[in-house]
Amino acid sequence: MQERDKKVREIGKTILSADDHGFIEELCEYMDVLSNSTRLRILVLLEKEPMDARTISARTEVSYETIKKHLEQLLHSGLITRRPGLGRETSKGIHPAWVYYPVPGVLEWVHHDLGVLAAISRYPGGQLPAEKVSRIQQKVTLELGCGPWALLLEGGEWDGHVLSLPPGRTAIGRAEEGQGEVSLKGNGSLSLPPSYRSVSRISRPHAVIEAGPKGCSIEDRGSTGGTFLNGRKVRPFESVPVRDGDMVSLSRGDFGATLVFVRNTGSSTGVR
Repeated sequence: MQERDKKVREIGKTILSADDHGFIEELCEYMDVLSNSTRLRILVLLEKEPMDARTISARTEVSYETIKKHLEQLLHSGLITRRPGLGRETSKGIHPAWVYYPVPGVLEWVHHDLGVLAAISRYPGGQLPAEKVSRIQQKVTLELGCGPWALLLEGGEWDGHVLSLPPGRTAIGRAEEGQGEVSLKGNGSLSLPPSYRSVSRISRPHAVIEAGPKGCSIEDRGSTGGTFLNGRKVRPFESVPVRDGDMVSLSRGDFGATLVFVRNTGSSTGVR
């Protein structure tokens, strides 16, 4: 899974060439795995607790044989693992069975992968079907739940990270040195790693994003490096609307951060 993610980030910086046909086929297979509602429901169940196939079948009200097929596809895609264990109790007692586990942070990985694939599909000459990616994004959004807007980070330490914006206001800035682990999502704030040293500190945020179901906007908070929407500088303390695919740069140069705004058109729930 990590190797695929590394490759996704790498090709996201360039237009895919004819030499990438094999990898494109792998990505399409991976998207097919995510396009099924039952498989997404299985991921949600396993995030709560590990289960054997018969328990999953009972919880989803899907036949045991069908669940086994879905589990094999999820295993093949690297989204889940399995270990020997005990199955659910039946009239014949308890018997050994495979117990299925999600890979750590699987739901975040799914959101991340689809965000990156959506960005790749918008590259001119790209070979990923943009409409298919969009349909799968909507299905995943409805099944797993996420905010109406997401951010794809480009450049620097968090290059390729995707995060879902919670509804309302989110302050963005650089974490203080020695603050400890920084967070991709939190209660009204987004702290970038200290390596983005051209971005103003979170204590006096660089910018504030206002996200809602009807639209999204960003406001520069008097930052030193400035905030740039599609290359044009945003006036300090002036809220400006952003649209799907817009690029916002927090400062310029090697130590700034670029955010690509992605609209989750199928969203009907809050952030996970």
